[in-house]
Amino acid sequence: MSDSNNNLVGLNSPDFTQIKETPKNSKYKKALFFGLKILIVLIILAIIGLGVLGLVYYNNIKQAYNLSLSAKDDLEQSLHVIINRDFKSGAKLINTAHGKLADARGLLDKVKIIKNLPYFEIQFKAVDELLIAGINLTDSGEKVVLLIEDITAPLKNESITYENLSAQQKRQILEKIVASEDMLYELQDRIDEADKAIAEIPSDKLVGPLREKFEPIRDNLPKAKMMIDNALPLLRIIPKIAGFDETKSYLFLLQNNSELRPTGGFIGTYGILKLKDGDLISFDTDNIYNLDRSTQAILKEPTPWQIAKYLEQKDWSMRDINWAPDFPTTALKSLEMYDKENKLIIELKKQGKKIIGEKGVEIKDVLPYEENLSGVIAMTPEILGGLLKITGPVVAGNMVFTDSNYQEQLELMVGKLYQELDIPISQRKGIIKELADQIKVKLMTVPMSQVPDLLDVAFEFMNQKQILIYVKDPEIQKMVLARGWAGDVKQTEGDYLFVVDSNMAALKTDQFVKRTIKYSLAQRNGDLIAKAEIVYQNNADFTWKSTRLRTYTRVYVPSGSELVSSSGAMENDKIKDPLGQAGQVEAGSEFNKAFFGAFISIEPHETGTLTFEYKLPARIKEQIRANTYNLLVQKQPGVLPDLTLDLKFGKNIKSAVPAEPENEWFNTNYNNEIVLDGDKVFEVKF
Repeated sequence: MSDSNNNLVGLNSPDFTQIKETPKNSKYKKALFFGLKILIVLIILAIIGLGVLGLVYYNNIKQAYNLSLSAKDDLEQSLHVIINRDFKSGAKLINTAHGKLADARGLLDKVKIIKNLPYFEIQFKAVDELLIAGINLTDSGEKVVLLIEDITAPLKNESITYENLSAQQKRQILEKIVASEDMLYELQDRIDEADKAIAEIPSDKLVGPLREKFEPIRDNLPKAKMMIDNALPLLRIIPKIAGFDETKSYLFLLQNNSELRPTGGFIGTYGILKLKDGDLISFDTDNIYNLDRSTQAILKEPTPWQIAKYLEQKDWSMRDINWAPDFPTTALKSLEMYDKENKLIIELKKQGKKIIGEKGVEIKDVLPYEENLSGVIAMTPEILGGLLKITGPVVAGNMVFTDSNYQEQLELMVGKLYQELDIPISQRKGIIKELADQIKVKLMTVPMSQVPDLLDVAFEFMNQKQILIYVKDPEIQKMVLARGWAGDVKQTEGDYLFVVDSNMAALKTDQFVKRTIKYSLAQRNGDLIAKAEIVYQNNADFTWKSTRLRTYTRVYVPSGSELVSSSGAMENDKIKDPLGQAGQVEAGSEFNKAFFGAFISIEPHETGTLTFEYKLPARIKEQIRANTYNLLVQKQPGVLPDLTLDLKFGKNIKSAVPAEPENEWFNTNYNNEIVLDGDKVFEVKF
């Protein structure tokens, strides 16, 4: 029994000596190795997939990039041909650019995976916004250019002049513009969308190479917008001002900027301009004294106290009416005074009384009274120089007038020669009408193909505020205001500066004065202190037309500003005040602005400075604290001063428009020097 049991045990027991030891986790290791092999394969497949996707997307991105560059070249070429009046070719190039930009955006729309990645999302958004802006601008630009081509097509014939253009043809041109008005409003919306798209591009978050390519495009797209913006208001405004469907009559004021006044210069000549369907029906001018002297003593409307004191003129009249620096205000006041003076002259005639003009001379007649005036158009003599560049020399009053001597010739005749030639004092400014008539005759015979040159002159002088427009019709006036041609005191939430000079019996000295406006800003005891310095360098001599500078200066600043100190103010000039007493500084508010005013006199070949130091309101300081500073500097009509900015913020500047000179970058100050040839906006970000 035992033996058999032993045998059984021997048969069933394994031989452990033949078994090799295996670790308990061997299954897990095998699974891990297998998983890693699968993962490696997947990664390889993913890399291959991404490589394929990268090639596809890279190809899309590269094509989009090349299309955008090509579109940019087309646009640059279009600007060149448009400047040369080839509007049809320009429109074709713009259309080609539009197509390329649309194709580029279509290619980028397909790059969906990369576009949604956090880092790349910002980069693609910037490009997308830029393309949207470009698409909108090119679409609008093409339509505007084609419209201009349609309007100007009849004018390209060199034999056609304004004189031989029929009244019907002039009306047809205006009809085309009027018929396109709805389209123009639609285009303006598209342009605004483009502008918004450009503004929303986060350039500071872009990768370096993209930012380098982006900055020039972002800087140039607004230039294209500006070209379209210039054309649209003009196309809208011209028919309405030019008397489409009804005669428009305007009070004309010639403001001599050699004798500077708030809205451009002393009003020595006035007139009536009549337009109908783009046709110049009549344009008559007269000496302002013929209207003023016969009524001034009777009306007895008191002048602003500065005119009473420094001009010793107690009764107000048309020639001094432009005391308000806001031209819409001045225009309304001039229309009111025009009515009062003319109605009084009519009454004097009914009573059989003599009309006594300048220096007691009897006036036989004045310009016929125009009751229903549509508005006021004021300009400085600078416009005559611009027109004489186009017409060439003109002969009037046996004098030759050119674009370089017209001002000197006019002053010589009006101020001196009329006596030697025995011209009655009431007719001494007849030379201005004669010159205007001769220029008009020449302009009538200028080929209509040169109309764009005339418009360029008009644009230049309106932007410089040498021409100001006020229209009674609220709709038209709104357009004029929007375009910056109204000479209004502008409203802004940011910082503001507007220096306004008024010649106070200084003859025609202003033409010899170099003006420099220095504006500085600094923190002091927790306040934001601004300083405006106006430096006058009088380069005149004592002559029949020039003398010591006598000016009453007002500086308009943000409402709520408080005067801290001032210097340079004088009681009067050295003749009227030999003791040289310090003058009082006027402080007041109007046009939603604070202002400070003072009188100063500067002898020939001397320099004088008026300084106003003031505390800016807390809202400007808060804006800087929120990392933004905006400054609007308005230009006085009729003068081109130098402007120097020295703004100390105490915090690092991230960007500024317009940019400082490169040697001024990367610090806490903003410094710049420019010629103030128009209203200027400065924006600084921290």
